[in-house]
Amino acid sequence: MIELILDFLAANAGMIGLIFFFIFFSIVGVWTFRPSAKSDHIKHSLIPLEENSNDQ
Repeated sequence: MIELILDFLAANAGMIGLIFFFIFFSIVGVWTFRPSAKSDHIKHSLIPLEENSNDQ
């Protein structure tokens, strides 16, 4: 049984990796550009413009 699973994984490793990374990056993209994250994006985009008392 385990040998069959290992043979399947070895024979289809490229396609399994492609599907895994496609799903992973799709989830990351959806999570990054979700509508509720807009306030976080605006807040983070203003960080370089903030005054910092530690500047020399």
